[in-house]
Amino acid sequence: MTRPLRIQYPGAWYHVTCRGNERAIIYRDDKDKKRFLSALKESIEDFHVELHCYILMSNHFHLLLKTPEANLSRLMHRFNTAYTTYYNLRHHRSGHLYQGRYKALLVEADEYLLELSRYIHLNPVRVDTYQSSSVEEKARSLKNYVWSSLPGYINVKKRDHCIHYEEVLGYMGGDNRKGRDRYHEFVVKGLTGKGEDPCKRAKASAILGTERFIEWVKEQFLDGKEWPIKDFPHMKTLQKTIPVAEIAKIVAKEYGLKPQEIVKARSSWREARQVLLEMSHRVHLKKKCLHELGQELGGISGDAVAHAHERIQKKIRKDKQLSKRIDTIYRNISQ
Repeated sequence: MTRPLRIQYPGAWYHVTCRGNERAIIYRDDKDKKRFLSALKESIEDFHVELHCYILMSNHFHLLLKTPEANLSRLMHRFNTAYTTYYNLRHHRSGHLYQGRYKALLVEADEYLLELSRYIHLNPVRVDTYQSSSVEEKARSLKNYVWSSLPGYINVKKRDHCIHYEEVLGYMGGDNRKGRDRYHEFVVKGLTGKGEDPCKRAKASAILGTERFIEWVKEQFLDGKEWPIKDFPHMKTLQKTIPVAEIAKIVAKEYGLKPQEIVKARSSWREARQVLLEMSHRVHLKKKCLHELGQELGGISGDAVAHAHERIQKKIRKDKQLSKRIDTIYRNISQ
């Protein structure tokens, strides 16, 4: 079994899941669920971790966590050990309770926090028994499902002091009556669609975010490190090197141009040229020196490559259409 990739830093957000060994149940009754939540609350308080959403299902759980002190691994080791010890003692069993290690997906909050919270809260009505139920029936069941953080998002009287509600509700106008109503409507609206798991869009089974966020993670935590392929086979997709000529083909296709039109230093197609320099900078950062990269980009200097990167980063922050276009191009390059 390969080891899951753990990227930890102060303020990181995670979607954490854990499933019972051989998909077996991990709670036999309400007493187990109460002890599970008690162990969870004790652990997050001791490690100063923020719990924003949770759901307990019969054989697995979901948590949405924020770690101000970059200590997810320590938290989960303490928490899982505490509950497993209790469960084994109470039910006169031994061995592993969970199926392998927990899964922790690093999340870009601004892009995915709201959608991910809804996905977590919708879990109780995704089981087969609700397949033929109406939207109204599902909504009622969700509202009454006590082993979830959702009731506290809807009704302040059902809140738990250990849960942080304000950040998710902030995307709906704030932690107030209107914000709570909007969030409830947002969750119920998810019952009318297919309810796709946003985690399926994760990169390398480790990061859920835009291409810019993934690039930042790579620059900060992955590039320059020796990740053993046998332990992290998915890292190939984040560390592969692509020739500038191939990048030029993909950028040129996006703009309806020929690659040679944007590779030359004094290209008439200014935006496409800027995007080519930015894509090349992202892909080859810490793999090639800027001087070498500049030579492949029409014989420009390394300083010119660096300055082009700075200019387009400012432009991306102001131009959402360009930002989306660059994300699309980078996604095509990374495939």
